[in-house]
Amino acid sequence: MRYPGALWYPSPVRHRPRPATWGIVIHWTAGHRAGDLAALTSGRVDVQFYVTKAGEVYQLLDSDSQAWHAFATANTYCIGIEHEGSGEPWTKEQFDASVKLARWLCEHYAIPVRHVDPPASWHGLYGHRDLAGIDGNNHTDSVPEGIGWAKYIAAIHAEGKPKLIRAPYLVWKEWALGEGRFKGLGRFNRKARPKNWLPGVPKSYWTRLRAFLARRK
Repeated sequence: MRYPGALWYPSPVRHRPRPATWGIVIHWTAGHRAGDLAALTSGRVDVQFYVTKAGEVYQLLDSDSQAWHAFATANTYCIGIEHEGSGEPWTKEQFDASVKLARWLCEHYAIPVRHVDPPASWHGLYGHRDLAGIDGNNHTDSVPEGIGWAKYIAAIHAEGKPKLIRAPYLVWKEWALGEGRFKGLGRFNRKARPKNWLPGVPKSYWTRLRAFLARRK
């Protein structure tokens, strides 16, 4: 999917789609717009979204795509948002743009609007700093201390309660609807049902999936 109003600035790398969307990783680049965009399209590192100090949102990959922003687990299951800067407080324009983008992503991927600390929970928002020690991550970027997680999360909530639009676990959604890899398999071919395909699926997901399917009727 494309974020409405985003400037399309494609990464040269073609990644696989995420098998599921667990959460959002918040980054800062320690750089500035021109150099950041050059680095993020170098073929060595990329991310789904980049937010400038002026409040511009660049989209480098489809929002369903994996990306190279925080090593193995987060690359596969999380969306990354990079921010121009080196840890100083975001500008008002940058903060507002990031909040709107995060809310849109939480709504479309049924991501809980909360700051969590992986690996205890992956279902929410976290900084690259929060991934320290996981898959070799050792970065310190996150929501800037001059902003703080409490203010950021409160601002996302203030945008309105996210409505469920998409099922967060695409494999199960495809199976339930007979789409994607399960298309044309009769009554969704119960024998093709994936078993234990992903550890850590929260119990709340099944409630979300039922609500999602109800909206599709």
